[in-house]
Amino acid sequence: MKKIAHPLTIFLVFLFNLNAQKTTNRILFIFDSSNSMQARWESATRMDVAKRFLAELIDSIAQLKNSDVELALRLYGHSKGFPPQDCNDTRLVVPFEPNNHQKIKRIIQNLRPMGTTPIAQSLEKAADDFPTCKSCRNLIILITDGIEECGGDPCAVSERLQTAGIVIRPFVIGIGLDEHQRKAMQCVGRYYDAAREEDFRTVLGLVISQALEQTTYQINLLDAGNLPSETDVAFTVFDQKSNKVALRMMHTLNSRGVPDTLPGDPLLTYRIVVHSIPEVEIRDVTLATGKHNVVAIPLPRGRLSVKTQKLIGYKELKILLRNEKGEILNILDINTDARVLAGRYHIEVLTNPPYRTQIGINPAELTSVEVPVAGVLSFQAATVGYGTVIDADGHRVIDLDENSTRHTIPMQPGRYTLVFRPKSARDIFFSFSKDFEIVSGSTTIVKAN
Repeated sequence: MKKIAHPLTIFLVFLFNLNAQKTTNRILFIFDSSNSMQARWESATRMDVAKRFLAELIDSIAQLKNSDVELALRLYGHSKGFPPQDCNDTRLVVPFEPNNHQKIKRIIQNLRPMGTTPIAQSLEKAADDFPTCKSCRNLIILITDGIEECGGDPCAVSERLQTAGIVIRPFVIGIGLDEHQRKAMQCVGRYYDAAREEDFRTVLGLVISQALEQTTYQINLLDAGNLPSETDVAFTVFDQKSNKVALRMMHTLNSRGVPDTLPGDPLLTYRIVVHSIPEVEIRDVTLATGKHNVVAIPLPRGRLSVKTQKLIGYKELKILLRNEKGEILNILDINTDARVLAGRYHIEVLTNPPYRTQIGINPAELTSVEVPVAGVLSFQAATVGYGTVIDADGHRVIDLDENSTRHTIPMQPGRYTLVFRPKSARDIFFSFSKDFEIVSGSTTIVKAN
């Protein structure tokens, strides 16, 4: 007789042919073996039906070649009778390892419903069931016919596991739960209800297919005309729940002018940060299965050029780019260009005194700022002392080095006053002030009396 492959096996083979990224999918089954699982379902007890369909599923997974799937099994309510209640009755009975399918099946087939339902404790312990692995997707499939019976909070535990990046949001399959019980379990993870036996078989296959399915996406960076022409900027894709980095790359358009295709996980919610000036962030990004996804991010940029014809007196000159709130967005070097998001900004060039101006960046246009060429103040005193340069508006520009008698300082063109007093002088009337003017490209000499 010709053997016909299980439909789920055919689907999973197709799925893994599509999934080229080498990631190990680790699935931990948390299986309810509590006393209530001996209740009658349709053709048999809940336990017997669940064991039969789960064994079929494990056989299907075992038939996959090079599938990069590892399984583990944790039980609760399996070793201590009820009553009395033992809320520590949970144990990892089969750890993750290759080719352990038959071991899991043997243990499942020998199970007898016995104890209570410590779901929160089982989830808490599950955190240690996943050995450290950088290239693994960790998934939990919880199969239960009841809700928490030991006073724990499975929803809070699940949230902690996800926030810590230990697991993706768990799958929960409820066997014959009433409306109150279903609502109690929906916050634990993606909840699937199995009211009838055939529902359980269908849901189990659906959960596995969703757990293992991957997808693809591209990031379109849109210019002012909503065309995906912006590129050559770094970006980071985060798992929004755990804040772990899923992907960090330099955005690239291929030879056809199309963004590269990226692997994605439809079970995650992403946060994407484009490291432009200023940075752009989008949240709550989810990917659909069965198709290529396009994530569009508006990024209309123009070019900013801050230049001076001659760099006099400065070894280097930095420019602070601020938003309209005054927050520093970036630090630029003089005589360089930068691509900046369209908008209004403040520029502060760290000259003496700072050169400040407001600018507007327009999409696909060059905004140029010309900084006046500096002049030089040359001041020589007979002795060291305390000195300050004040501008025409009465604001301090710079303090002189109190341990030097010679001072050569690059300054912006304008009128200033130098106030000085020798260190050795102990009377305020030994201080003096001198007005002077700085001219671009020239040296102004100021002498002490």
